[in-house]
Amino acid sequence: MPDYIEFALKYKDICKCQFIYIKEAHFLETDEQGKFIDGWPRGYFGFEYPQHKSQEQRLQMAQILKTKYNIPDEFPIYQDIYPQNLFDESFGIWPDNLCVFKDGKLIYRGIINLDGTRKESHSKELEEWLDNFKY
Repeated sequence: MPDYIEFALKYKDICKCQFIYIKEAHFLETDEQGKFIDGWPRGYFGFEYPQHKSQEQRLQMAQILKTKYNIPDEFPIYQDIYPQNLFDESFGIWPDNLCVFKDGKLIYRGIINLDGTRKESHSKELEEWLDNFKY
């Protein structure tokens, strides 16, 4: 998250950076006895949150994210629509990705390998792309 914030601060004067909270990537589901049912990845960097069950829960998690990473107020966190996840389903954003839209069209999307890894941080890849982009 810190590299996304750094990117947004660096480029805030030439583009509008927005954070959009989609489904929880680091969810942990347990039954009534506390036994593991589902989740990915369990214990990942201390994140073990439940998957959202309502728009209100998604809003609460966005607030936790904002507080945990001290996201400046100038960068609001929008939430994808629960349960349809229209933004994620339309643009394949999960688990995290940077996109550029111009005139309502997607013109750049960071690349994630099929195994979930990336060659470089999205923000560094996108920085290089924006530095060379002709407006």
